[in-house]
Amino acid sequence: MKQITVLALISLMVLFLSFFIPSSVALIGKDVGVKEGDWMEYDVSADGTGSLPPSHDVRWMRMEVLTVDEVAFSVNFTVRYTNGTWGSAIWKFNFVEGNTEGWTIIPANLGAGDTFFDSYISDEIVIQYEEQRTVLGAPRTVTGGSDELREVKEWDKDTGFFIRSVEVYRNNTNSEGYYIGDLSVTIQAVATNIWNRQILGLDQTVFALIASGLVIIVVISVSALIIWQRKKSTKLCA
Repeated sequence: MKQITVLALISLMVLFLSFFIPSSVALIGKDVGVKEGDWMEYDVSADGTGSLPPSHDVRWMRMEVLTVDEVAFSVNFTVRYTNGTWGSAIWKFNFVEGNTEGWTIIPANLGAGDTFFDSYISDEIVIQYEEQRTVLGAPRTVTGGSDELREVKEWDKDTGFFIRSVEVYRNNTNSEGYYIGDLSVTIQAVATNIWNRQILGLDQTVFALIASGLVIIVVISVSALIIWQRKKSTKLCA
């Protein structure tokens, strides 16, 4: 009887593992950290020999999340070209399928040693480091990775938004047949609505509330003092 009970328990454990462990593993690296309305803006600069193709000669860009549906979401990309003209496009992301659109947004909460799948190159990309840093006025956890093209690619860990990249083009001919000799392109985040800047270690919203409260206290205190002095003067005159 005891043997039958033990075998039954083992069978239940195996059944449990076969159903739940693959599901848990399948979710690793697919956490969406963005929500509708999140946006980030970037300045773009290029140094070196040659110039970018006209279709990529951008000096400013903005990414704004439009819709989120579990592991899939859409982002509106707006860019300003060197010649002053503007362009926009909607990019589709899907972490299950590996659509990360040049690693511009990756799964959230990945740490050093974790990976995410990039369907464009059909390979797993490794998060190479993680560190604490002040980004756009607030302390954030920053992760980074690289490959032959991306000398540096860094993300905000909590959201997966990229915050900085350095891409190097040497003796490169793109799909449009445009040749680039030796050029380094840096993209740096300059503004976002995802988090607030901090003042004296406090979120600026919290700081503003505290400052407003202090101002109100000072005003009430001064008003009370003036009223007290007036009442005192009236009594002395009487």
